[in-house]
Amino acid sequence: MENKKVDRRTVRYQHVRPELLEAATQYVLDHGVSDLSLRPFAQALGVSHATLIHHFATKQALINEVLGRIRLEFEQTLQADELRLPDSGEELLWSTWRRLCRPREQRQFQVLFELAANFGRTDRSSEMEHPLVGDWIEMTIGALARHGYPAARARVAATFLLAQVRGLQLDLLATGEQARVDDAFAMTVRTLVADGLTTRGDCSSGPVGPGTTGEDEQ
Repeated sequence: MENKKVDRRTVRYQHVRPELLEAATQYVLDHGVSDLSLRPFAQALGVSHATLIHHFATKQALINEVLGRIRLEFEQTLQADELRLPDSGEELLWSTWRRLCRPREQRQFQVLFELAANFGRTDRSSEMEHPLVGDWIEMTIGALARHGYPAARARVAATFLLAQVRGLQLDLLATGEQARVDDAFAMTVRTLVADGLTTRGDCSSGPVGPGTTGEDEQ
Protein backbone atom coordinates (compact mmCIF):
# COMPACT_ATOMS: atom_id res chain seq x y z
CA MET A 1 0.00 0.00 0.00
CA GLU A 2 1.40 3.38 -1.00
CA ASN A 3 2.27 5.67 1.90
CA LYS A 4 1.04 9.20 1.41
CA LYS A 5 2.33 12.15 3.36
CA VAL A 6 -0.40 13.66 5.51
CA ASP A 7 -0.75 17.43 5.46
CA ARG A 8 -1.30 18.25 9.13
CA ARG A 9 -2.77 21.61 8.24
CA THR A 10 -5.48 19.82 6.25
CA VAL A 11 -6.20 17.45 9.13
CA ARG A 12 -6.43 20.38 11.55
CA TYR A 13 -9.67 21.67 10.01
CA GLN A 14 -10.93 18.45 8.44
CA HIS A 15 -13.83 18.04 10.87
CA VAL A 16 -14.06 21.53 12.31
CA ARG A 17 -15.40 23.67 9.49
CA PRO A 18 -17.08 26.14 11.92
CA GLU A 19 -13.68 26.89 13.45
CA LEU A 20 -12.20 27.44 10.00
CA LEU A 21 -15.03 29.81 9.10
CA GLU A 22 -14.55 31.69 12.37
CA ALA A 23 -10.83 32.06 11.67
CA ALA A 24 -11.59 33.22 8.13
CA THR A 25 -14.13 35.74 9.41
CA GLN A 26 -11.71 37.26 11.89
CA TYR A 27 -9.00 37.46 9.22
CA VAL A 28 -11.34 39.27 6.80
CA LEU A 29 -12.49 41.65 9.53
CA ASP A 30 -8.88 42.45 10.41
CA HIS A 31 -7.43 42.68 6.90
CA GLY A 32 -10.33 43.42 4.54
CA VAL A 33 -11.02 41.84 1.17
CA SER A 34 -9.43 44.14 -1.43
CA ASP A 35 -6.17 42.19 -1.60
CA LEU A 36 -7.60 38.84 -0.58
CA SER A 37 -6.11 35.89 -2.45
CA LEU A 38 -6.87 32.31 -1.46
CA ARG A 39 -3.35 30.88 -1.46
CA PRO A 40 -1.74 33.43 0.92
CA PHE A 41 -5.02 33.54 2.83
CA ALA A 42 -4.80 29.79 3.46
CA GLN A 43 -1.21 30.19 4.58
CA ALA A 44 -2.20 32.89 7.05
CA LEU A 45 -4.89 30.61 8.50
CA GLY A 46 -2.45 27.73 8.79
CA VAL A 47 -4.20 25.40 6.35
CA SER A 48 -3.41 24.14 2.88
CA HIS A 49 -4.80 25.79 -0.21
CA ALA A 50 -6.52 22.49 -1.01
CA THR A 51 -8.29 22.51 2.36
CA LEU A 52 -9.59 26.01 1.80
CA ILE A 53 -10.85 25.12 -1.68
CA HIS A 54 -12.43 21.94 -0.33
CA HIS A 55 -14.51 23.90 2.17
CA PHE A 56 -15.27 27.09 0.22
CA ALA A 57 -14.58 26.32 -3.48
CA THR A 58 -14.05 29.96 -4.56
CA LYS A 59 -13.07 33.32 -3.14
CA GLN A 60 -16.61 34.59 -3.70
CA ALA A 61 -18.11 31.61 -1.87
CA LEU A 62 -15.75 32.27 1.04
CA ILE A 63 -16.69 35.95 1.18
CA ASN A 64 -20.40 35.09 1.09
CA GLU A 65 -20.00 32.68 4.00
CA VAL A 66 -17.98 35.23 5.97
CA LEU A 67 -20.74 37.80 5.43
CA GLY A 68 -23.29 35.24 6.56
CA ARG A 69 -21.26 34.56 9.69
CA ILE A 70 -21.04 38.29 10.48
CA ARG A 71 -24.80 38.66 10.06
CA LEU A 72 -25.54 35.57 12.16
CA GLU A 73 -23.37 36.81 15.04
CA PHE A 74 -25.06 40.20 14.84
CA GLU A 75 -28.49 38.55 14.87
CA GLN A 76 -27.61 36.44 17.91
CA THR A 77 -26.47 39.53 19.80
CA LEU A 78 -29.62 41.38 18.72
CA GLN A 79 -31.80 38.56 20.04
CA ALA A 80 -29.96 38.65 23.37
CA ASP A 81 -30.58 42.40 23.57
CA GLU A 82 -34.26 41.82 22.79
CA LEU A 83 -34.53 39.51 25.80
CA ARG A 84 -32.97 42.23 27.95
CA LEU A 85 -35.09 45.04 26.42
CA PRO A 86 -38.32 43.25 25.49
CA ASP A 87 -40.69 46.23 25.54
CA SER A 88 -38.84 49.05 23.84
CA GLY A 89 -37.79 49.07 20.21
CA GLU A 90 -36.35 52.53 20.82
CA GLU A 91 -34.00 51.26 23.51
CA LEU A 92 -33.06 48.30 21.33
CA LEU A 93 -32.03 50.64 18.52
CA TRP A 94 -29.85 52.71 20.83
CA SER A 95 -28.29 49.63 22.43
CA THR A 96 -27.45 48.25 19.00
CA TRP A 97 -26.13 51.59 17.74
CA ARG A 98 -23.78 52.09 20.68
CA ARG A 99 -22.37 48.60 20.19
CA LEU A 100 -21.87 49.17 16.46
CA CYS A 101 -19.88 52.32 17.20
CA ARG A 102 -17.18 50.33 19.00
CA PRO A 103 -13.99 49.97 16.92
CA ARG A 104 -14.14 46.17 16.95
CA GLU A 105 -17.69 46.21 15.57
CA GLN A 106 -16.90 48.89 13.00
CA ARG A 107 -14.63 46.44 11.17
CA GLN A 108 -17.71 44.90 9.55
CA PHE A 109 -18.60 48.25 7.98
CA GLN A 110 -15.10 48.65 6.57
CA VAL A 111 -15.47 45.26 4.89
CA LEU A 112 -18.97 46.16 3.70
CA PHE A 113 -17.79 49.41 2.12
CA GLU A 114 -14.93 47.62 0.38
CA LEU A 115 -17.31 45.06 -1.09
CA ALA A 116 -19.91 47.64 -2.06
CA ALA A 117 -17.29 49.69 -3.90
CA ASN A 118 -16.00 46.67 -5.79
CA PHE A 119 -19.52 45.45 -6.51
CA GLY A 120 -20.51 48.82 -7.94
CA ARG A 121 -17.69 48.68 -10.49
CA THR A 122 -18.80 45.33 -11.91
CA ASP A 123 -22.01 44.00 -13.41
CA ARG A 124 -24.56 43.61 -10.67
CA SER A 125 -25.76 40.08 -9.99
CA SER A 126 -27.78 38.31 -7.35
CA GLU A 127 -24.60 36.72 -5.95
CA MET A 128 -23.92 39.62 -3.59
CA GLU A 129 -27.43 41.04 -3.28
CA HIS A 130 -28.57 38.83 -0.42
CA PRO A 131 -25.45 38.80 1.79
CA LEU A 132 -24.95 42.55 1.39
CA VAL A 133 -28.55 43.76 1.52
CA GLY A 134 -31.42 41.29 1.31
CA ASP A 135 -30.56 39.11 4.32
CA TRP A 136 -30.03 42.20 6.50
CA ILE A 137 -33.36 43.70 5.44
CA GLU A 138 -35.22 40.48 6.27
CA MET A 139 -33.60 40.34 9.71
CA THR A 140 -34.44 44.01 10.36
CA ILE A 141 -38.06 43.51 9.27
CA GLY A 142 -38.41 40.79 11.89
CA ALA A 143 -36.94 42.94 14.65
CA LEU A 144 -39.17 45.92 13.77
CA ALA A 145 -42.27 43.72 13.67
CA ARG A 146 -41.49 42.28 17.10
CA HIS A 147 -41.44 45.83 18.44
CA GLY A 148 -44.76 47.06 17.17
CA TYR A 149 -43.84 48.46 13.79
CA PRO A 150 -46.71 48.19 11.26
CA ALA A 151 -46.17 45.19 9.01
CA ALA A 152 -47.39 47.03 5.91
CA ARG A 153 -44.49 49.52 6.16
CA ALA A 154 -41.85 47.27 7.72
CA ARG A 155 -39.89 46.55 4.52
CA VAL A 156 -39.54 50.23 3.63
CA ALA A 157 -38.64 51.05 7.23
CA ALA A 158 -36.02 48.29 7.33
CA THR A 159 -34.49 49.64 4.12
CA PHE A 160 -34.47 53.15 5.61
CA LEU A 161 -32.91 52.00 8.90
CA LEU A 162 -30.23 49.89 7.22
CA ALA A 163 -29.29 52.78 4.94
CA GLN A 164 -29.14 55.22 7.85
CA VAL A 165 -26.94 52.99 10.00
CA ARG A 166 -24.53 52.25 7.17
CA GLY A 167 -24.37 55.83 5.96
CA LEU A 168 -23.79 57.21 9.44
CA GLN A 169 -21.10 54.60 10.11
CA LEU A 170 -19.33 55.69 6.93
CA ASP A 171 -19.50 59.28 8.19
CA LEU A 172 -18.20 58.25 11.62
CA LEU A 173 -15.30 56.27 10.18
CA ALA A 174 -14.34 59.22 7.97
CA THR A 175 -14.73 62.04 10.51
CA GLY A 176 -14.79 60.56 14.02
CA GLU A 177 -17.50 63.09 14.96
CA GLN A 178 -19.49 60.88 17.30
CA ALA A 179 -21.77 63.56 18.79
CA ARG A 180 -22.96 64.85 15.43
CA VAL A 181 -23.51 61.33 14.08
CA ASP A 182 -25.39 60.36 17.26
CA ASP A 183 -27.69 63.35 16.75
CA ALA A 184 -28.41 62.19 13.21
CA PHE A 185 -29.15 58.67 14.45
CA ALA A 186 -31.49 60.16 17.05
CA MET A 187 -33.47 61.69 14.19
CA THR A 188 -33.71 58.23 12.61
CA VAL A 189 -35.01 56.75 15.85
CA ARG A 190 -37.56 59.53 16.31
CA THR A 191 -38.86 58.93 12.81
CA LEU A 192 -39.43 55.24 13.48
CA VAL A 193 -41.00 55.85 16.89
CA ALA A 194 -43.39 58.38 15.38
CA ASP A 195 -44.41 55.74 12.86
CA GLY A 196 -45.22 53.05 15.42
CA LEU A 197 -42.05 51.59 16.93
CA THR A 198 -42.41 50.84 20.65
CA THR A 199 -40.66 53.18 23.05
CA ARG A 200 -39.74 53.17 26.71
CA GLY A 201 -42.66 55.52 27.26
CA ASP A 202 -44.97 52.62 26.39
CA CYS A 203 -43.91 50.79 29.53
CA SER A 204 -42.01 53.21 31.80
CA SER A 205 -40.66 56.75 31.92
CA GLY A 206 -37.35 58.40 31.17
CA PRO A 207 -35.43 59.67 28.16
CA VAL A 208 -33.68 57.36 25.72
CA GLY A 209 -30.60 58.29 23.76
CA PRO A 210 -26.82 57.95 23.58
CA GLY A 211 -25.38 56.57 26.79
CA THR A 212 -28.74 55.86 28.47
CA THR A 213 -29.14 52.16 27.70
CA GLY A 214 -26.66 50.80 30.23
CA GLU A 215 -24.23 49.60 27.55
CA ASP A 216 -20.55 49.56 28.51
CA GLU A 217 -18.16 51.09 25.98
CA GLN A 218 -15.46 48.73 24.81
